[in-house]
Amino acid sequence: MHRTWLFVLVVLLLPLPVASQVMVLIPGHQGQESQAFREAGVTVPLAASGWADGGQILPSVHGVEFEYAVETGQRVFYTLLMPTERPVSMQAEWLNLYLDALVRRHPDQPLILVAHSLAGVVARYSLVTRKRREVSALVTIGTPHVDSAMVQLGDFFWQSPLGSSTPLMTQGNLRRLLELYAGISPNQPGNILRWLSHQAHPDIRYVSVVRLVDTMVDPVLQDLNRVSDLRGRAETIWSPAGHALEAADGAILAALFSARLDH
Repeated sequence: MHRTWLFVLVVLLLPLPVASQVMVLIPGHQGQESQAFREAGVTVPLAASGWADGGQILPSVHGVEFEYAVETGQRVFYTLLMPTERPVSMQAEWLNLYLDALVRRHPDQPLILVAHSLAGVVARYSLVTRKRREVSALVTIGTPHVDSAMVQLGDFFWQSPLGSSTPLMTQGNLRRLLELYAGISPNQPGNILRWLSHQAHPDIRYVSVVRLVDTMVDPVLQDLNRVSDLRGRAETIWSPAGHALEAADGAILAALFSARLDH
């Protein structure tokens, strides 16, 4: 009897295994080079918290090329090279090729998509146009999820940690970038954001990291809860930073996905 309780106690005190996950770091418009997350230092806190560096994934004559060989069954992150000057549909095709290769390399491991800036629009397009059971979460950083015409004037005086003192940001740069993504559907007037607002989103975990001092994308546009199908489903993290990636984002990601398996 005493031995049984001793065995149970030892089992309870043993560290639980960490869930094996694959994190895909997708660069935005200003970070088309696959080094964007690395140069910003985002990968440093991830590696320090136990995530293995899978290196870069690149297109090749054989389809997709992996920089490193990694062990399966562990937490690993990858960075991507994306054609960020191309329309959303074309970028989504590239992303799907990468995800297909990752599914083959890491079967039965959930995929976590982390997208910076307009890459969050690409990731959402991929998710609503191609159902993927492998994707378990989408994290967007500084991504415009609605355009200013879709937000009521009163919404600009939003409830945030900074309250009504949050400065309104210019939409000029955002409008110019969204010209790349306009008119993908003949049935929907306006840009890609309006088209996406009419789509059903898969039942996965959604997290929007909202940049409170972003001078490129207004913070009020970055919350995934402003998308009608995701209202009340998304987690929101207030980040006192500008639009660019920074090392602190790696710490946020490490904290978001530090959960251990129950069994």
